Amino acid sequence: MVAYRILSLILIAAGAAITYSAKPIVVKLKLDEKMTADEAEELSEDKIKEYRFLKAMVRVKTAGLLLMLPGVFLALYAFR
Repeated sequence: MVAYRILSLILIAAGAAITYSAKPIVVKLKLDEKMTADEAEELSEDKIKEYRFLKAMVRVKTAGLLLMLPGVFLALYAFR
């Protein structure tokens, strides 16, 4: 049971760290340059850059939340 508690806290901490540091992750790894903006063809060049940056941030935050979710369920099980 102690191992489940430790594992749940590690998963929650890792997911929260990824979610809260999404902006520096996108900037450091230049993930916005890898995003496509085919659905935003009517926007100006500046707006497309901002759109691609926000799209990359949402993907990183989603990955962090998906990592955190099993930790939350494990914590509910381990700390009951």
